[in-house]
Amino acid sequence: MAIEKTDVVIVGVGAAGAVLAAELSKAGMKVIGLERGPRLTTADFRPHDELRFFQRQDLRPNVKRQPVTWRPNAKARAVPLRNLSYGNGAGGGTIHYGAVSWRFHADDFRARSATIERYGAAAIPEDSSLADWPLSHAELEPFYERAEYEIGVSGKAGNLDGRKVEGGNVFEAPRKRDYPLPPLQTDQSGVLFDEAARKLGLHPFSAPHAIISQDYRGRTGCTYCGFCQAFGCHVGAKSSTLVSVLPQADASGNFRLITGAMCYRVNSDGARATGISYYGLDNSDNTIEAEIVILSPFIYDNTRLLLLSRTDKFPNGLANSSGQLGKHIMAHIGAKVYAAFDSRYVNNYMGPNAQKHALDDFNADNYDHGGLGFIRGSQVAVATANTEGGPIGTAMGMEPPHGTPRWGAAYRDFMARYFARHAVVISETENLPYADHTIDLDPDVRDAWGLPAPRITYDWRRPNEIKGVAFIQDKLEGVARAMGATHVWRAPLSGGGPGPHTQGGTRMGSDPKTSVVNRYSQSWDIPNLFIVGSSTHPSMSGFNPTLTIQAVAYWTADAIVNKYKKSPGPLV
Repeated sequence: MAIEKTDVVIVGVGAAGAVLAAELSKAGMKVIGLERGPRLTTADFRPHDELRFFQRQDLRPNVKRQPVTWRPNAKARAVPLRNLSYGNGAGGGTIHYGAVSWRFHADDFRARSATIERYGAAAIPEDSSLADWPLSHAELEPFYERAEYEIGVSGKAGNLDGRKVEGGNVFEAPRKRDYPLPPLQTDQSGVLFDEAARKLGLHPFSAPHAIISQDYRGRTGCTYCGFCQAFGCHVGAKSSTLVSVLPQADASGNFRLITGAMCYRVNSDGARATGISYYGLDNSDNTIEAEIVILSPFIYDNTRLLLLSRTDKFPNGLANSSGQLGKHIMAHIGAKVYAAFDSRYVNNYMGPNAQKHALDDFNADNYDHGGLGFIRGSQVAVATANTEGGPIGTAMGMEPPHGTPRWGAAYRDFMARYFARHAVVISETENLPYADHTIDLDPDVRDAWGLPAPRITYDWRRPNEIKGVAFIQDKLEGVARAMGATHVWRAPLSGGGPGPHTQGGTRMGSDPKTSVVNRYSQSWDIPNLFIVGSSTHPSMSGFNPTLTIQAVAYWTADAIVNKYKKSPGPLV
């Protein structure tokens, strides 16, 4: 067994791990990053191959080698998920994601308290484990700004220090500075959406994207090629951590990345984590010993690694004295309404695909939920059928209207007529946390390394969520009709399985009895173990979580450099 020693070892070098690698290595700490996948370059993304990247999901985990299973409840048999939305390589999911880059609302961080203050405790479902975050938006705001400027985010502020700005998101929490780059250009679907929303008295704006709208820090601005979601960027305009912050880690001289590393155990001596054991590309068994251990892969792997690292002291998973490990799983619940036009082209496939133009009127607690029978909300935007607008993506993701088959001559004619003449109004509805939505180890399914697969027990179809989705479907349809579409129809909802942007599993909190990590992403049980990423989120938002993941990574890195490094031990 090969053994190396370092100051810091990081498992998973994606949205969070790359930020931590850059910040800690620049502070003079020796850092080794362990990544299961490869480290690709911008040149690797230049063939715009929709079959390879969208349909065969070349940038994501191989579902046969790295299975994740799902069951709707504890009595059902788990089945493997057919596709996995996260990344598999240096840069993680930020390589292929749609790059929508939102700050959470101020009340997203105190959803429980805010709900009780406005509607009373009875408004929260009895079976929900909804909790406040142990940090506030105001505390995180400087780190949101740091992430936007370091990574490169394009957008327009809607609330500068309390001053509302027309054309931005007037519902956002106050920010000190505008975005570092102006918004991306608005395409035809965005123009139609904007006009329709304003007719309805709503507040549309260009959604913020981690895609540079003009040249920035040596990178070339967006070319609007359309090969965005599911693809790596062929010019490096998408601000993946692969091109934005990993080069900072490289330049420090203190960072080394090991690819093809399948981490299978966090080693510990009872009081502290001593390092990570992993299998190499050559099937070798290796160990990195470190003073600080950081886990930052996707939530399935974060949770599984801790479950695999159980000890006599922690028989139910490492750092799990609270019994909260693997609980409170959440995911976005998607709804779609199609708008097809007989009299005009929309060319929805052009430019960045995800959430091109948005509105925030129905998100969070931005409207009165009194008497509606549900709490929290949904982000609404215009987008493509399956977050990717090419012919394959549209054919696989665009459900035709009732009466049109999914195959044969009639389907061919439908696609030929409406491929360039449609837009999709979409929503992402916030999912409340529930303690029986869990990740554990599947007793029957193993991966290519012989390790138990993560098993998700989850079904979004709770009364609160069902009512919330039904409410937003009506709003989506209203916007689609106001766009002047000839044909408007709803897509069917999913069957209960987890949607995108999965969060939870290693909950952050202010009480070690009810959470896994503290406000600095530090384990309550093992002070030199940090767990960073969306697995720590105690609640979610109607917004995509990536920028919040990155802001928390900067917040955690700051705490390690300026607090923990000076006085190792509990930070709370």
